[in-house]
Amino acid sequence: PPGGQLARLIHWTWAQRNGSFFPPPDTMANLRSLIGTGLVAGAALFVLLSAARDGHVATPATRPVTSAFATRPMIRTNAGCMRSAAAPRSVRHAFGMVPRQGGFAVRAETVDKETAEGTAAKDVATSAPEKKTIPPAIIIGAGRVGQALKDMGSGEDLLLGRHDFLPDDAPDGPIFIATRNNDLDAVLAKVPEERHGDLVFMQNGHLQPYLDQRNLSDATQVLVYFAVAKLGDPPTDGITDLNPEGLTAAHGKWAQAAADRFANAGLSCKVLDTDAFERAMFEKLIWICSFMLVGAQYPGATVGDVEANHTAEVTALINELATAVPGVEFEPQLPERLRAYARSVAHFPTAVKEFEWRNGYFNELSKANYMSGGKVDPCPLHSDYLAVLGMGKVVPYSFKGYRPIYNQKELEEQDRILTEYEKIRAETKERLEKEKRLKREQLRKEKEAANLAKQERELKEEETMKARQLEMAKTAAEEETKRSRRNKPDA
Repeated sequence: PPGGQLARLIHWTWAQRNGSFFPPPDTMANLRSLIGTGLVAGAALFVLLSAARDGHVATPATRPVTSAFATRPMIRTNAGCMRSAAAPRSVRHAFGMVPRQGGFAVRAETVDKETAEGTAAKDVATSAPEKKTIPPAIIIGAGRVGQALKDMGSGEDLLLGRHDFLPDDAPDGPIFIATRNNDLDAVLAKVPEERHGDLVFMQNGHLQPYLDQRNLSDATQVLVYFAVAKLGDPPTDGITDLNPEGLTAAHGKWAQAAADRFANAGLSCKVLDTDAFERAMFEKLIWICSFMLVGAQYPGATVGDVEANHTAEVTALINELATAVPGVEFEPQLPERLRAYARSVAHFPTAVKEFEWRNGYFNELSKANYMSGGKVDPCPLHSDYLAVLGMGKVVPYSFKGYRPIYNQKELEEQDRILTEYEKIRAETKERLEKEKRLKREQLRKEKEAANLAKQERELKEEETMKARQLEMAKTAAEEETKRSRRNKPDA
């Protein structure tokens, strides 16, 4: 009750003076009642003075009632005012408070119109944004990503397989291609040439040379950093601790439409100009080439394994590939940012795939430098890793001692050297495979020998056990014979 602490203090003083903690009951009740009434009256007077100072008594309430009078927490009502479960009668009357279930609230007529309208506007502003209306699109590729793209739309998209032709009544919007790189030729053959400007390419790798050769230099491209675990699952955004704004990016005619579609699924997407998109594209290319190539050196390694256990290797390769890309200057902390993304997809397996679209780009840089008489391989680590895997057209590194090419004869000589090197590499690969076969054969023989030794050991133990049992049986028989002789009466 109000004043309970002070009442307990008086109770203790009474005990000190009278030698007992048990004063007459009516004395304590009177004390508590007096103290509680005084405190409540004082609080009410303070609230009334504060209200008169702030203008609450003379004018309608324009802000929430002060909580000085309340002995319990204040609760905001739908009208934006306050209510209390324990307000004095005088205060309730002064502020026009009326009974409500669970406490009291200010009468509706005491709240001015501007406050109510302002609160309603705030409620609308803080409500969840509605999904954007997305123009219908054609989605080619009915896999995980294709189905996810359709789910992001407004329900009027056309989903096609990679071998399907566009119908005559196909939507006029963007044409998302959600297939593998090696299917692009087949897809383009089924899209009318007048619709090529609506194509949206979402593949990994360095696509620009392919697009340039087919008069699609200005086609929309999307760098997809979101992941779809399996068909029908919602996509997971590629957000990292170093890039909380997200990594997915788009460029071209339908870039904003792609960003709006992704936003419907809560995914981020940046719309970039040509230079920024080229830089972002090479960053993703470096990520996939470096992490997949280093991971392939350790069978069974995941992206997370490479990031955590082979950090120095992958960092060195990232820096090497970034330096090799001509005409592009990357933002600071490139290795850190790419490793941060690797942590967000740590469960991904590692494998070198779609070589000509990914690692093939850097292998071509090495080959071009070699064939032009350059003296340094721009990607020596990359070439070394490829040589271990037996992939790509590997060139000898570094190119010390080679002069610039001036005539066809010297070019042919370098071709001959390269052919010999490829022959040596093939022989080395065959030798390594033979050694692996021999090692497997040796392991097989060792296993057979171990099994044979185990069988012999078990057979020997079995024979020993039988001999022991025979010995025990013989001993038992002899004992029985002795007992029989002792028990036989003398003749």
